[in-house]
Amino acid sequence: MKRTDRSSAARVLNTVASLLLFLVFTVCMLIIIGTAAGTYSRITGGYERIYGSAAAIRYISNKIRAADEVQIIDDGSGIVIESNGICSVIYSRKGGLYEKSTSIDGDRSATGGDLVISVDDVLIADIGDMYEISVQQGGEASAVMLRKG
Repeated sequence: MKRTDRSSAARVLNTVASLLLFLVFTVCMLIIIGTAAGTYSRITGGYERIYGSAAAIRYISNKIRAADEVQIIDDGSGIVIESNGICSVIYSRKGGLYEKSTSIDGDRSATGGDLVISVDDVLIADIGDMYEISVQQGGEASAVMLRKG
């Protein structure tokens, strides 16, 4: 009878050791997955901030280059662009860059446009022979100088 007691205890000990080994493996995998998820989140967050500000700057720059006439809205949060008989108002409000198209004689206010891209803030300044376009996204600022004409 002593042999059955020893073999039962050995089986229980082997089972417990196997379960502990599996538990250690599971905990290690959860730690690795958690670390990888945090890294991925930081990478995608940085990419979205960089993409958002770069895309907004390129969008506004290309619109200004193609324009016949450009007027900056009073507070610098947008521009009015005239090109080929169409007037476009591009402005920053509520965490996004908006654009609205109208006729030359139409409403030039910075309201009622369609969302182009999400950004925190856009400022456009007239500096002599250049425009300065500054975009704030995720606490970081990007700016570019664009020559007139």
